[in-house]
Amino acid sequence: MPATIDLPEVLKRVVRLSWTMESNHGLAESAFTGAVQAQRGQLERWSFTMEFRKMNRAEAQAAIAFFMRLEGQLNRFRMADPAALKPLGKGTGNPVASTATTAGSRTLATTGWLPNVPGQLREGDWVQIGDQLSRVREDVDSDAAGAAALDLWPKLMLAVPEGTPIILRPAKGIFRFTSEAPSFDLTAADTNKPFSFRMSGVQEVLLP
Repeated sequence: MPATIDLPEVLKRVVRLSWTMESNHGLAESAFTGAVQAQRGQLERWSFTMEFRKMNRAEAQAAIAFFMRLEGQLNRFRMADPAALKPLGKGTGNPVASTATTAGSRTLATTGWLPNVPGQLREGDWVQIGDQLSRVREDVDSDAAGAAALDLWPKLMLAVPEGTPIILRPAKGIFRFTSEAPSFDLTAADTNKPFSFRMSGVQEVLLP
């Protein structure tokens, strides 16, 4: 079983970050009539690219040690979006899944929010469900019973048992390293030159 490592603090100092929604949905066009049909695939996941601020030697060695522990694409790492460590919404209460929900579901019923609070989550806020990192596609308001439905992307990769916590601060997911192994070179004249790294990764597709 691959090891899962937390992203170190030194690699949370990001100067550029881009997220990409990956899916295998597509269009099929008839060669005879030209009619187009949308087809929904099964894959939905996040990928990202991050560039970090320049580091001194001690910071760079901590980053290099992290890459060595990853062993390329062998092991996995757990990370939150360093630009959104808490939701834009109020996020009050201790939300949990209110019913058992099957894998592949787009909607998750939750409870445990403070009641009657509009904007518990704002569209685009991150949530962590088990080891999966998703965004909500619509604003989330809690009702008089402290219940709310989450409309998710990506959809649930695994079945979610009743009572599973919904983690907001920070919401983390599991990813794999996909970029080239980081490298750097120094000459005798550059012994004090800062180190610079770039990293890309893809969300782990969780399987039962």
